[in-house]
Amino acid sequence: MNEIIIRNLKIFAYHGVHEEEKQNGQNFIIDAEITTEKTAGYETDKITDTVSYSDIIRNIKKSLTETSYNLLEKAAEITTKNIFDNFEKVKSIKLTIKKPEAPIKENFDYVGIKICRNRSDVN
Repeated sequence: MNEIIIRNLKIFAYHGVHEEEKQNGQNFIIDAEITTEKTAGYETDKITDTVSYSDIIRNIKKSLTETSYNLLEKAAEITTKNIFDNFEKVKSIKLTIKKPEAPIKENFDYVGIKICRNRSDVN
């Protein structure tokens, strides 16, 4: 098994059910664990022969900033689908979206969701 790990990726976006979230936006923190097939990059040492974590990060950012969603569940589902659609060697994804600035009048580090998907779940 090969895994790409992304921790604490900060993305500013406009997701939420409250009008102020849609208008003002807020920070989201993303964690991802992405398993891949073994690529030729292990032998060739060429970025073109592997799944690039830079490309994955750009894909996550695009997925979360192009469209506004009410629910993090929908944002996460679209994000994982986009990764599978764009990276054929990705086998599974664990994606966590944290919302540290949620408009809740309590003391907390963040609220969020985590989804785990295999390629067979979305195709």
